[in-house]
Amino acid sequence: MKDLLNRDYDIAIANHPFLWSETQACARLLTENKDGGSLPDNAEASIFTSGSPSTQRTYLRAIRYRLEGVPGDILACIAADDATLSALSLFYVLLYKNRLLRELMEEPIRDDFLSDQFQIEKPNLEAFFENKRQRNADLLSWSDSTWRKFWQNTLKSVFESGLLKNGTPLVLQPAWVPEPLVQYLVSHGDQVSLQLILDPRY
Repeated sequence: MKDLLNRDYDIAIANHPFLWSETQACARLLTENKDGGSLPDNAEASIFTSGSPSTQRTYLRAIRYRLEGVPGDILACIAADDATLSALSLFYVLLYKNRLLRELMEEPIRDDFLSDQFQIEKPNLEAFFENKRQRNADLLSWSDSTWRKFWQNTLKSVFESGLLKNGTPLVLQPAWVPEPLVQYLVSHGDQVSLQLILDPRY
């Protein structure tokens, strides 16, 4: 996974929704395809139940990009029937591929978690994102609409992984990471990711 670490703010990785169930379906196709290790050309027909053909193709490209180079053990975790294991394994991949997501988890969310503060005001998170933009020339060069979509999709991935719950204020939802993902991360010396996924044991 270290080879997949993205040090840039990449529009391609956060320009789409979390797409958990669709990514899970893609991971299953990849783990079942022992020969080529790639998705069939017409994969969107068996993966998406809604959306126009154009949207389906766009989302499928995004999923291909997310899963490119992901180790087989992690693909198997994403493909698993255990919804928590699958969603948190996808979240783990996004931590590597989305720099803004890593920073969000490392700074305001992890800081509150370590301080036993399990409630977060949404305006504070919006201020965090704006501060990131003001300090980075590349982000400042993006249009307001592009930037807003980028940080909103990044934040939504925390909700859809189950680590954050809507409310006023927002509520952190730490949980023990399922054992297959824990075993992989510990065996690869990546306990830091377990901290970013908010496993209270780490």
